[in-house]
Amino acid sequence: MPLNQHLREKWQKASYPTTMGSAAAAPPPPKGFRRVYHLSSADHAISNIVFNRLKVARFSELNDPFELLALSFKGNALGKPARAYKDKLDQEQGLLCFSADWKDPVLWSHYAAMHTGICLGFNLKETLAIDVSYEQKRISGNAGRGVTVIDDGLAHQLLSTKFKSWKYEQEIRVSVMLADMAEQGSLFFYRFGKQLELAEVILGSLCSLKVGEVRELTSLHHPNAVTFQARLALGFFGIVPKESTVLPVTR
Repeated sequence: MPLNQHLREKWQKASYPTTMGSAAAAPPPPKGFRRVYHLSSADHAISNIVFNRLKVARFSELNDPFELLALSFKGNALGKPARAYKDKLDQEQGLLCFSADWKDPVLWSHYAAMHTGICLGFNLKETLAIDVSYEQKRISGNAGRGVTVIDDGLAHQLLSTKFKSWKYEQEIRVSVMLADMAEQGSLFFYRFGKQLELAEVILGSLCSLKVGEVRELTSLHHPNAVTFQARLALGFFGIVPKESTVLPVTR
């Protein structure tokens, strides 16, 4: 079954590259929104689809030990305040973590249970998106000499700066207040809605679930979402849509 090649032009008009993983499988997001992707195990993804929610990540649980600690502490008076700031944010705020695309096989290996998981694509309100910057060096300590307060500008830098080795993630973040989230035990969840709408469900290349059954389940809860499966690319290191699972898109 051929892919929806006519959609590539729509993605391009929406300022996306036509090489996007979903450029011939799903329509692009509407104006004012970004398409972002969240990878997880199949069980967690199905739960998210059914319960219309996404788990909020806590700063103390993230896999980067330099999270919120991108500032160089050498010769800098902000070392202790920065650590205290991280502890404070961990108690008050959390993150929704997304990727700008889903084609990188390392993403699936690290975040989607070795390609057995599922990637959820969302239309995210543009004003909520925080793009992560990937740097070789930590933020210069010169700016913090004699300063012991984390101001708004530095706070944004700390939230959006990571080491360059994480660049494959192409991360886009949303900062949320835990007090505004749905709470279940020790966990916090962000409800889908007008600012975060499910648009795609992509089964991993080794996902054991049947794409037709997942499509039917998704349609019950999210009628406008597109469901298909991924496969390994034939001529390059990458993940692409499995053509036989992509349905024609006319909109």
